[in-house]
Amino acid sequence: MRRGLFFAVLALFAVGCSVRPIGGDTGWKIYGPSGPQGMAGPQGVTGPQGVAGPVGPGGPQGAQGPGGAQGVAGVIGAQGAAGAIGAQGAAGAVANWTKFNDILFDFDKSAIRSNETTKVADIAAYVQQNPSTMVGIDGYADPRGTDKYNQALSERRVNQIRDALTRAGIGRDKIQTGAFGEMRLKCHEATEACWQSDRRVEVLIGTAK
Repeated sequence: MRRGLFFAVLALFAVGCSVRPIGGDTGWKIYGPSGPQGMAGPQGVTGPQGVAGPVGPGGPQGAQGPGGAQGVAGVIGAQGAAGAIGAQGAAGAVANWTKFNDILFDFDKSAIRSNETTKVADIAAYVQQNPSTMVGIDGYADPRGTDKYNQALSERRVNQIRDALTRAGIGRDKIQTGAFGEMRLKCHEATEACWQSDRRVEVLIGTAK
């Protein structure tokens, strides 16, 4: 039995050695073990960019920043100066005005001259002796200067006489004032004597009805 197996193996070997490869190749091909792996080829061309993916959901809202500092309040402007005293209208409750005297002033001045202070004292004494008496004082200026300046100058002269009468004891409720600038000139000559007569405060005495 062993001998039969041996002859069978030899027969298979002989058949295998006599087979040629199929095709036009006339040589024998002997296949050995695989060779080492070759080097990698160059990198291919980059393909086209893919389609963009969908937009992701929005993130949470950030915390609110701190508020800015409040601005400083503006400074309140200063109050404007009081306007000049306007001319006083005619008296309504006093009648029968009588000329008492004129108090004269120096050129472009409103201060009471020292030689005119006795006139103020005479007015105060008369009113104290006649409690029902009212006093009217009207201020004027000579024509030199502008109308606006002379108006203001006559008002300052009236205020000086009014304040002097008040200091002498006459209540302000008994004093009525007016200022007329260079209106109602006593004369129209360009002389010092004429101008002096216009630099005046006329004092009138009235009796209540």
